[in-house]
Amino acid sequence: MILLRPLLIAVCAPVLALSSAASAGVVVQLVSEPMSHGPTITLADLFDGAVGPSGTVAVAPAAREGGQAVLDASRVQLLAHGAGLDWVNERGLRRVIVTAGALDSPAATPVVPSRPAHHVAARTEPVEAGVKAVVYARNIPTGDVIGPDDLVWADLPASTRLSDPVEDAYLATGMVARHPIRAGAVASMHDLAGAKVVHRDDMIVVTFHDDGLTLTLQGRAQADAAVGDSVQVINSVSKKIVEAVVSGPGHAVVGPDAEALRSQSISPVRYAAAR
Repeated sequence: MILLRPLLIAVCAPVLALSSAASAGVVVQLVSEPMSHGPTITLADLFDGAVGPSGTVAVAPAAREGGQAVLDASRVQLLAHGAGLDWVNERGLRRVIVTAGALDSPAATPVVPSRPAHHVAARTEPVEAGVKAVVYARNIPTGDVIGPDDLVWADLPASTRLSDPVEDAYLATGMVARHPIRAGAVASMHDLAGAKVVHRDDMIVVTFHDDGLTLTLQGRAQADAAVGDSVQVINSVSKKIVEAVVSGPGHAVVGPDAEALRSQSISPVRYAAAR
């Protein structure tokens, strides 16, 4: 046993030294407005103090010029740690949005062994006054329900075109994607549809209310529909078809309430699709 102790010390000492070296990194801070300047996003684009070989480490492909890439903050932190950089992420960020700037010209930007931290900060200063808009924080496939973490505010270039943008992320929460959506794209109401709260062959309650008179019937829906959509319902008793407007999960209305529901600008987003 006594003979084994020197051997254990000889084996463990290098391991402990490596562990200590790995945990000791250069402390860096995330720049206020990260911007890429090449085909890939590097650690130098993200952090003040990421100089030399560490700064050249690629994190992800850059977006097209003027567009934005949304990075997972945990992955960025792991890549930084692997490159010998220590980012504490004191604000607890979950995502890092990186605007794609113009590609650096090799003639205008000479390659040097290292760059001072202030140079990295200068590269990320916005060239023009921008606009704020809601963007998608992840790639969203067709039919996916939009969750509260899928939409974030971002600063965009002033030249960004906004077509029917989502002005309140809360109003879009619960809606579904009409088509595949790319992370970082500006959120537009054209991209979204109300979640279906009534489905074909569902038994639903149809209500008529006017001047204190209330009548109800049960029927079978003939199609999928979101809140505010018209749907044909077959009366379970008379077998006649009634045209109604969906007012919620398992419910529809006819008469004055239906007209009011059609005319008002409602948010069909409080219900996620049940199927």
